[in-house]
Amino acid sequence: MVNKPLSRKKFLRTTIAGIAGIGLISRSLKATHTSSPILRNIGNTGIMVTPVCFGASRTNEESLIKYAIEKGINFIDTGRSYSNGNNERIVGQAISGIRKNIVIQSKMRLDEDELPSRGKGLKGAGEIRSALTSKLDASLKALNTDYIDIMLYHDASDESLLFHQETLKFFSEMKQTGAIRAHGFSTHNDRMNLPARNNTEKFYDVIMLPFNHKSSFIHSVTGRYSEWDQEKLVRILQEAQEKGIGVIAMKTCSGGKYSAAAGQEPNFKDAVNWVLQHKFICSAAIAMASFEQVDEHVPLIQ
Repeated sequence: MVNKPLSRKKFLRTTIAGIAGIGLISRSLKATHTSSPILRNIGNTGIMVTPVCFGASRTNEESLIKYAIEKGINFIDTGRSYSNGNNERIVGQAISGIRKNIVIQSKMRLDEDELPSRGKGLKGAGEIRSALTSKLDASLKALNTDYIDIMLYHDASDESLLFHQETLKFFSEMKQTGAIRAHGFSTHNDRMNLPARNNTEKFYDVIMLPFNHKSSFIHSVTGRYSEWDQEKLVRILQEAQEKGIGVIAMKTCSGGKYSAAAGQEPNFKDAVNWVLQHKFICSAAIAMASFEQVDEHVPLIQ
């Protein structure tokens, strides 16, 4: 990334008072986007997204999300647990008035304290239904929308809960009612049994999991180190693609910078491009926290 004397963030903050009306701001930013972005189908969902997904988890700046949209990115990833729901609210504000042009992916998890019966029996099924219903309602309200394009079961680890009949029933019904357009789950690579099972059952439309050139990462928040068998993962994801399951990559920059050619300085754009060269990847989610990071990755959608 190239350091600049004045970031776009600072520039907008110092000049916004002199711009009359939000419409002028929008037109000013829109002028910087001159070409139609590349779009990819997420599996068999019919949902078309840019190869780069704006990961909103690291920003509380509505202006940054708007800037990414104006640059052509149409895919935004958020989650119910990010900033205690505040991240969804900021995303909702950023897409106000242009909702139909944006693909929103959010996530919700089932926590142990919500499931004292651990999914067992009628009581357990009721606890699952109650928790998922409450969180979906909260997400819709925070995002100020009547539907979410992709809703994921967040950070899945318990196979019995992810594939619990009540969980499957809930997601299926919500898709039928139009509250969500597609369903899926996010997980980490020590749980390859989950995407492998989904390849067999073919229930979830979308899976999201770490994929990068290094086949490892250190979690930016917890510091947890994770690595995986890249060949095994590629086989699972190739099978997912063959069965029409959409694959969203995360931790795409967490493997570090990458050089696409000998003698070339390693950078994060090439690291993400390495991910996108794999045909089974529909989009690469990048947690962006600055205008410079948006600028660095926008060429990948053009």
